[in-house]
Amino acid sequence: MPRGPYRKSNVTREKILVAATELFARHGYAGTGVDRLAEKSCIAKTAIYYHFGNKEGLLAAVLDRAASEWIESIKQSADRAENAEEALDRALGGMRTMVEKKPWIMKLLLLLTLEVVDEKPEIREAMTQIYLRARNNIVAGLRDALGFEVPKAEEVGNALLGLLQAIVIGLELAPRLSLDEAFVNIRDIIVFMVASRVDPTLQLSTQLPPAMAPTVPTRG
Repeated sequence: MPRGPYRKSNVTREKILVAATELFARHGYAGTGVDRLAEKSCIAKTAIYYHFGNKEGLLAAVLDRAASEWIESIKQSADRAENAEEALDRALGGMRTMVEKKPWIMKLLLLLTLEVVDEKPEIREAMTQIYLRARNNIVAGLRDALGFEVPKAEEVGNALLGLLQAIVIGLELAPRLSLDEAFVNIRDIIVFMVASRVDPTLQLSTQLPPAMAPTVPTRG
């Protein structure tokens, strides 16, 4: 058993992670010092180092915790569905709940992707694994809901994750963005992507309707 003033405690670790998640999401990696974190969490700096080793170790733990909470919440929502359509609606509902009630999770992932992945290979690897884990859960969810593998399902996962990121950015820049409309549109896009992969005869036109096509003026 560890001796000295500190013993690894789940309660202490959780307090540090909660404070670090908020500070990283608000101030970024560079803007979150250990002194600020110690003040926010009411935990001594030495205890923070004792639990996580260094700032990079803390960041990796924050990312894993945030991703696990996000992915598991959405998965549990979809698992209670009785059919494929309900599973999709429940999964999107879980995503919307996370965007509304815990927006810092997606903000954290976005901010750190832009800030530190080029400088810290270990964080890049952690972020890559989180992305793949989220996408793999979407692919597995489609397979479980439909009862078969959806061709090119990874593309559907990429699109869904990209749309969620766009919503988070949109809410930051345009707080009056309608989540009702946004998630209806996401649902329509995902349904079409899945349907067009299951039935390749379904094709979306890549040309504007004639009434919307630009008119080229003729010279007399």
